[in-house]
Amino acid sequence: MSERSFPAGHFARQGPIKFPGQFSTVLSSCFNATSPLQPKLQHNETSSCDLPMTLILAVDVGNTRAKFGVFERGGAAVPQAREIAATPLRGEANISDVISEWLDKHDFEELESCIVSGSNPPARDELVSNWPLEDLSPVIVNDHHQVDIAIDVDSPSTVGIDRLLTAFAVRKMFGENQPIVVIDSGTATTVNLVTSDGTFRGGAILPGLRLSAYALHDYTARLPLIDADQLSDGLDNIDAPLPGRNTIDAMKAGLYWGQLGSIKEIAARLARSAAVDFNDAESALYVLTGGGGRQLVAQLPNAVFIDSLALHGLAMLAVPVAD
Repeated sequence: MSERSFPAGHFARQGPIKFPGQFSTVLSSCFNATSPLQPKLQHNETSSCDLPMTLILAVDVGNTRAKFGVFERGGAAVPQAREIAATPLRGEANISDVISEWLDKHDFEELESCIVSGSNPPARDELVSNWPLEDLSPVIVNDHHQVDIAIDVDSPSTVGIDRLLTAFAVRKMFGENQPIVVIDSGTATTVNLVTSDGTFRGGAILPGLRLSAYALHDYTARLPLIDADQLSDGLDNIDAPLPGRNTIDAMKAGLYWGQLGSIKEIAARLARSAAVDFNDAESALYVLTGGGGRQLVAQLPNAVFIDSLALHGLAMLAVPVAD
């Protein structure tokens, strides 16, 4: 079994960010212009949400790994991440056993609610059927009607729930004063537009860094498998030289700069659509999440990285957050 822990509430940004007044105390102190920080969201002294402390277990079952975290909701405007972890789905490890061991290790106070979703329904359903907490059944989010966000696409029922959760989360975090392009770069990369009125407008789906690396390896005779999780540290240290002077460096360059170029072009076109098609006056904020997002954020303008954004969205659904 392999488990990877992440800092709670990891934010990083490039460029100026505008916050709505309600959330400015919570979020603005979590950003630094030159380096990524790893804070929890700060207590919001101006919030009217003086609620008793609530602990929430959120689980997001993806294509290649499951992420899970415990969030607390008290006086802050949005639930704060207490701890977040992840485990790969490959191998013999049972997700239920991994979560159970993780909960025992951290010895949290009594959990009050559990919520589960994910883009991998078979793995999600297997987890639910072997749920590790006998006295606390999870809420399963598997339908777009359960996510409180306006959806303007051809077929709302076929939109991946992870795309809606990340859009819902950024709308709650940043309010409705500017359009937001949400970039979730994991196995697949999704780039979606949320206009300033809080509506999910759709976007684009493309192979992520890891999927692209496997495709190059699996569908060619001699190209090696590149570790796409180690191409950048999220700052200025990038292991993808151009021009690539050997096969491995050429593959790294193609993976990293190709992914970045695709995201830049799609995001710019979505931002333009927000202005032209939906009359948004403010410039778009880019919000990134996922393992690829962590590596790419420093190369994008007006960009923010938030770790495990779908988990944050689940926690907000478990304990409703006022607009």
